[in-house]
Amino acid sequence: MRRRDYITTYSGHQFSPLAPDAEAIDVRDIAHALARIGRANGHFSEFYSVGQHCLDCAREALARGYGARQAFFCLLHDASEAYMSDITSPVKKHLRQYIAVEDRLLDLIYDKYVPGGIRPREQRVVKEIDNTMLYYEFLNLKGEKMADEEPELHITPCFEFSSFWSVEKQYLDLFEELHAKAQQEVLLQNWQTVGITHNGKAWQAAVLSGADCRFVSADTLWELCNQYKDADAVLIDLPIGLPENREDEALRPEGELRKRMYGASVSAVPCRQAVYADAAREENIRVLGRTISPQQMAQRHLLREIDELFANHTEWKHVLRESRAQVLGEGRRLILQQYQQQLNQGSDKHYDKQHLEDALCLAVIGQMECRNGSETIPPEPEIDAKGLEMQIIIPRTC
Repeated sequence: MRRRDYITTYSGHQFSPLAPDAEAIDVRDIAHALARIGRANGHFSEFYSVGQHCLDCAREALARGYGARQAFFCLLHDASEAYMSDITSPVKKHLRQYIAVEDRLLDLIYDKYVPGGIRPREQRVVKEIDNTMLYYEFLNLKGEKMADEEPELHITPCFEFSSFWSVEKQYLDLFEELHAKAQQEVLLQNWQTVGITHNGKAWQAAVLSGADCRFVSADTLWELCNQYKDADAVLIDLPIGLPENREDEALRPEGELRKRMYGASVSAVPCRQAVYADAAREENIRVLGRTISPQQMAQRHLLREIDELFANHTEWKHVLRESRAQVLGEGRRLILQQYQQQLNQGSDKHYDKQHLEDALCLAVIGQMECRNGSETIPPEPEIDAKGLEMQIIIPRTC
């Protein structure tokens, strides 16, 4: 039998999920397939399709007062399943390559229909609404509560069976409506971006919104994230995504970052086992064959706090992201000159100036990303064992 690396879609496209072509992505295929794929791997008491789920997510976004753009992303958030199907969560979390392929395909779908793709804040809202609908689907179709607290729901979903063709038509109709409106929506230029660092005693953040620049601090990272959950970009200068073996370590962005920064000092990241171990150096030597730098040794509790934040608040995956002030190059000096007065005022309030500068540069990188988009080091990031992207965000102008 002839081997092939593509699927033949409903509309007749030969589509390769591993090497996707944006031209071959067709909403007719997405609507047709999602209307026929069941949620919960078919274990609900009634057939409830992924297409119905996406429709309800989009309608929930509108009911919450979000615009057409946000609702459009909610409608598309499972579109990759039309080409890859889905795998149950307990298995999927162990399939890193699958998750990476799925993420890249979904980003391509977003980019095809909304130039510039989805923003971090929009990602968080999609995940929040997705989790809300998941809770009520399991409650109504399995009698099972997926969380201790009942999330607020603004619509009244119909969990009875809807025909394949009905769901497909509803999906296509809502797609056309939201796509047209999303193109007409004017994105606000008054972005709020947050840069986060740690000064050895507390978390420090720079918050930029229009011409306003201010500095805040908190005892925990979650305090800052929760306070600025509606920010357009939230960047941190500590590692996200930890290696658990030597193969993982080779996928981290530090090596490429050293090349771009002409040999500047960039500490290697300890393995996850060492971050959680009492005998950290010994564990890092066992897993990665090397010891831990004094800097990373002192930051183990911070890396653990970041790691646990993602474990407890999965909606922050793809939202809280890693960057470095150094990627600005010479632009760093110009930015610090521009905000010299605010930096001096922040220092007067007993903030650490060096860390204020780093946080400010991260917030500026967020502003640049909102304006012109961003790239990553490496260009196609891999994910760690917990599904966290190992990447460093850089603005496109760098």
